[in-house]
Amino acid sequence: MKMRNLALPGLFWLFVAYLFLPLLVMAAMGFRDSNFVAFPIHSWTTKWYSEVLLDRDVMEALWLSARVAVFSTVISVAVGLPIAFAVARTSGVMRGLLIALILLPAFLPVVVSAISLRIFIGRIGLETGTAAIAFGHAVGSVPFVVIMVLTRLNTMGRNMADAARNLGADDVIILVRIVLPYLSPALLGAFMFCLLLSFEDFVRSFFLGGFEQTFPVLLFARLRFGFDPGLAAISTLVLIATTGFGLYAERFVRKRSLRSETSLTSGAKND
Repeated sequence: MKMRNLALPGLFWLFVAYLFLPLLVMAAMGFRDSNFVAFPIHSWTTKWYSEVLLDRDVMEALWLSARVAVFSTVISVAVGLPIAFAVARTSGVMRGLLIALILLPAFLPVVVSAISLRIFIGRIGLETGTAAIAFGHAVGSVPFVVIMVLTRLNTMGRNMADAARNLGADDVIILVRIVLPYLSPALLGAFMFCLLLSFEDFVRSFFLGGFEQTFPVLLFARLRFGFDPGLAAISTLVLIATTGFGLYAERFVRKRSLRSETSLTSGAKND
């Protein structure tokens, strides 16, 4: 019985080690005082971290990835929100077909999607570069926005909107003062998730970027000449930043969700 009780925690920690040990090894390589990546580490240094922070190409790639992530996320939310409203108004077979169609870009192989987008932007006369990358990332992010917003919409009772209409509110007031505040946790979660999804998207950036390199594309280009501690250092910094952003986003969205539900509940009691 005791062995059975220890088996599940043991398997859990084995899985954690499987996930995080490669990341820890990569972080350690960023402190190696050598031009080559290998164990054991006889001497440690922080020079690689200072060098990559002063590397102009790396900083430009990071800035481009950040701009693309923001642009594509804004497009994704702006497109995904009304689509979620439209799906929420349907039911039955039509609803299933719409959801399947919307989710199709998320299930297509990324290479197939990237090649299709490259052909498409050529047809419409859009040049490769920042705009093309942002458009491609948005195509891949819209399904996640729709699902997250739709999931939140399904938990919203119709009595809120009906009560507002009975009190004389029109559709615009209901949208601005009831629906959007209720959806704000899902919208914030979708926004932050799409930011991270766009930042790490390599395949679409590679096919749509032309001569403009996002951070994942720059890493790939440098890896062709070998993996050095400098790449480990910048990868570790990006990992720490994205992990911190993700943890903060999860905590912020959870607090916002609880606050939204509490305010709506107290408002209903007051009415």
